[in-house]
Amino acid sequence: MPTSSDLPNYMQTPTEEQLAALNMAMDGKSFKVVAYAGAGKTTTLKLIGERLRGRGLYLAFNKAIANEARQKFPAHVDCRTFHSLAYRHVSRDITAKLSLPRFAPKRLGDDLGLQTIQVRRQIEGSSKYVNFTPARQARFVSDAVSHFCSTHASYPAPRHLSFPSWVSEADAEQLREALYPAVEQRWLQSIDPRHPAGIGHDIYLKLWALAKPAIPADFILFDEAQDADPLMMGILTQQPRQVIYVGDAHQQIYEWRGAVNAMKKLPLPQTLLTQSFRFGEPIAEVANLLLKALQEDIPLKGNPDKKSGLAKSLVHGKKDAILCRTNAAAMTQLLMGLKLGHKVALQADTDRMLKFCEAAENLKQGKSAYGVPELAYFYNWSDVQDYAETSEGSDLKTLVKLVDDHGTNIITQAVNSLTDINDADYVISTAHKAKGLEWSRVQLDDDFYYDVTTHGVKISPEELRLLYVACTRAQSNLDIHHISDLISGLKSGKKVIYGS
Repeated sequence: MPTSSDLPNYMQTPTEEQLAALNMAMDGKSFKVVAYAGAGKTTTLKLIGERLRGRGLYLAFNKAIANEARQKFPAHVDCRTFHSLAYRHVSRDITAKLSLPRFAPKRLGDDLGLQTIQVRRQIEGSSKYVNFTPARQARFVSDAVSHFCSTHASYPAPRHLSFPSWVSEADAEQLREALYPAVEQRWLQSIDPRHPAGIGHDIYLKLWALAKPAIPADFILFDEAQDADPLMMGILTQQPRQVIYVGDAHQQIYEWRGAVNAMKKLPLPQTLLTQSFRFGEPIAEVANLLLKALQEDIPLKGNPDKKSGLAKSLVHGKKDAILCRTNAAAMTQLLMGLKLGHKVALQADTDRMLKFCEAAENLKQGKSAYGVPELAYFYNWSDVQDYAETSEGSDLKTLVKLVDDHGTNIITQAVNSLTDINDADYVISTAHKAKGLEWSRVQLDDDFYYDVTTHGVKISPEELRLLYVACTRAQSNLDIHHISDLISGLKSGKKVIYGS
């Protein structure tokens, strides 16, 4: 088995945990590496990639991470996203539909021949009838297709339809029966090259999975495995080769996208990386309070060679990143920073924001949203607002809310006043967008969701995980001033009550 003297220079002082992961990889069997924040996961994976023979494949969730990995991994390890793997193996006729305009719910309702349905709603003991318009039903239908695409099922079924919680079970059953033919039709339209409606990336990924693909590699390194949905896990667990799953169950922050926390569910042997190289003990202590609230009993260890602190950042004081929970708060911080004369960068797709604002303004004025494919089939802004509430349109929800809250002029001016990340005083990002990144001095914003009372701390597991991700982005200073009541409550041993 390898010892530290056999290793390349950059790994001359591996931890016992990193050596254990490498030794496990040399056995040729599938296993999982549970890697805490900043615990040298990429270095360990790179080392495994260098030592294993044959064709390797490193799988990441987004293009930026895959591109970055390409610079680090040896030539025999191909670095890609799940989607790029699927994209190469699905007919061009289908992937061409990505650039077609999406159907608004109203147009889709007409296309599917849906008619208004009445449903009972119980309010304070009395029944009231509510109309589900064709557009509203079309949203249920597109959500069902999206849900089906993230599962391991081989064909859409009535169970993939879900309705608001106030719909009675009897009514839900009738609705499933009535709408299932439309779900089936919508799926068949999505995979029909001749149908004019645009599709999302989940459609071709599902098509590829249904073909029971054999991934062309001798070993697979699957990064951020905690964010996988059942579809991705189904593809990987069926591969007859070594798959090494790497991730941190506590960094799973995409449940709303169908992630299933594969790291916990996989019945495979595991090895741990708990020693963080990113930050010292004070930041590790904050992270451990959040981990303990998540019922984790293995602590994260801070780097004894790193000086870290928890000082409060002043308005004009030095900071490298402000992390917010919501895009709306990020926009508020951006507007405030610009007002104070700061040079601010935003961790966001700014070109898309500008084009979207232009299209939104056109729709509000009754003109067409020509030039932005995802909005080209919408006739007015309220149709876009409706569509953004569906799973299929969830990628637009943030932009729609920003336009509704601030107006297109203010957003356009703010985006045009941004500074390049390399020249900025600091970056503003959401905690979701900050995942996988790190900065020297990080300040948390005040928009995280929790409630501290005399009885305890009410917070959801999702929020605890999001805060754990946000806190562990810092290297030398973490400003927790805005969540100090939460940290004090957890430190004093207050009862944690899981709320929604």
